[in-house]
Amino acid sequence: MKGKSIILIVCCIVLGTALCLTSYVAYAADKAKVGYINLQRLVNESNLGKEARKDILKIRKEKETVVAIKIKEINQLKDFINKNGPKMKPEEKNVKVEALKRKYKEYQRLVADAKEDITREDRELVSIILKKADNVLKRAAKDNKFTIILKDPNTIGYLDPSVDITDIVLKALNKK
Repeated sequence: MKGKSIILIVCCIVLGTALCLTSYVAYAADKAKVGYINLQRLVNESNLGKEARKDILKIRKEKETVVAIKIKEINQLKDFINKNGPKMKPEEKNVKVEALKRKYKEYQRLVADAKEDITREDRELVSIILKKADNVLKRAAKDNKFTIILKDPNTIGYLDPSVDITDIVLKALNKK
């Protein structure tokens, strides 16, 4: 008899707690407002992002010019070897072939370094924009009473476009 009473009391406590938690979650969900920001749009459409893109394109063109010069050197040496190879002494030809191999390795290193530099510049660009946008984002979230702002809506599956605050943040960021 005592055992049944204790079980009944424990069941009542568990059910009461579950009921309280359920009502609290429903209340909190009713009060929670979720928004999201499209970081790619922020980077691509902000004035800061547009200026930085111009700088990155300038750097890319400079790198491409250096790479083009290296390709021209390689092609000239290759043409020289193809044209004069049969007339050259074997030692002389080997020296030219080794020089061609060195130039090709330099070219590969140059291309890899250029890609790395551009990638680094791009990451720095995104980082700078996000740092500057962070205060604007916080202010927009408070002004619009958002509880949560998601920076990667793709991980959620679906978000209604009405909770996208990218335009609000872009306008405020571009005013700065």
